[in-house]
Amino acid sequence: MNRKGNRISRPGYALPVKTSKMKTRILTTAYRAGMPIMLAAMIALSGCAAKKAAWGSLEKGMIMKYTAVPGQDMKYRGTMSMEQKMDVMGQEFAITADAEQLFRFQLQSGNGNNLDYTVTLEEMTSAIHTPRGDMDAKLEGVIGKSFSMTIDPLGKELKIIGADEIKYDYGMGDMKSISGDVTAFFPDFPGYPVRPGDSWASTDSVAENSTSTEMLLVFNNTNTFEKLETVNGHECMKINVTYTGTIEGEGTQEGMELYTTGELSGKGTWYYAYKEGIFVKQEMEGTGKTNTQVKGPQEMTIPAVRNYNMQTVLVE
Repeated sequence: MNRKGNRISRPGYALPVKTSKMKTRILTTAYRAGMPIMLAAMIALSGCAAKKAAWGSLEKGMIMKYTAVPGQDMKYRGTMSMEQKMDVMGQEFAITADAEQLFRFQLQSGNGNNLDYTVTLEEMTSAIHTPRGDMDAKLEGVIGKSFSMTIDPLGKELKIIGADEIKYDYGMGDMKSISGDVTAFFPDFPGYPVRPGDSWASTDSVAENSTSTEMLLVFNNTNTFEKLETVNGHECMKINVTYTGTIEGEGTQEGMELYTTGELSGKGTWYYAYKEGIFVKQEMEGTGKTNTQVKGPQEMTIPAVRNYNMQTVLVE
C-alpha cells in the first residue's frame, strides 16, 4: 500500500479483497478449529469432576455407597466375647462366652443398584463357660455351608436366603441358626453427602431364635462421621456410633415358661473405604440389662446384666 492508501500488487500475488463475508469465514474457521480443543478440555474437566463425585469431598460432603466390582471376593473375620451375671434367688451366677467366625462374600451380580452375594461360613468356633462346666458348639454340619444375601447400595440387607437353614447345637442341646449373625452385617449409610461432624440415624432388628427361645433385639443407632483415616492400607471414613435399644423374647426350659424384656446400650466405631466402596472394620461394645419372668412350679424374676465386645474386620 502506497502513501496515498492505494493497494499495490506484488508480482505473482493477487491481493484478496477483504469483505464482511471473508471476515465471517475467518471467524467461523477459527471457531471450528477451537471446538475440538474446547471439547477435549470439557471432557477432561468433566472426567475429573466425575472422578471426584464418586466419593465427594470433605468440603462438599462425602458420598457413601457400597460398590459392585466384578470378581469381588471378600472375607470378614468376626470375634465376640460376652459376660453375663444373673441373680437367681439371691445367688449370683456368671456365664461367659466367646465365638469367632470367618465369612466369605463372593459377588454374583450387581442386580441393578443392588449387590447379590454368595456367603460361605468358612470357619467358626463357639464356647459357653458356666459354673457347671464348659460347652462347645457342635459345628461339623455348618462349616462350608453357603447362603445368598442381597443388599442395596446403602447397606440394607434386602434378602437373605438359606441362612435360617444352617443350624448348629450351641452346647445346650438347643439348635440355633446363623441368621442372626448376618442380619445386620453391613453398616447403613445416610443416602446423602456428609461432612465431618454430620450424623444420621439407622435401625437394625435382629431375631435370635433357637428351638427353645425366640428373641428380638432392636438397635437404634446414631452414626457420626468423625474424620478420614487409613486402616489396614485402606483410605477410610471413620464413623462413631452410639445406640440404644430393646430386647424382648420368650421361651421354655425344663417345663418352665420364660418371658424376657430389657434395654440395650453401647457404642463403637466402624470404617468405610470410600474409594473402593467397601466395609473395612467395626468395633463395638455394649450392655444389655434384662428381667426374665419365670412361670411354672416355682415362679421368680431373674435380673441379668450382659456386657459384650465384638469386632468385624476385612481379612486381606
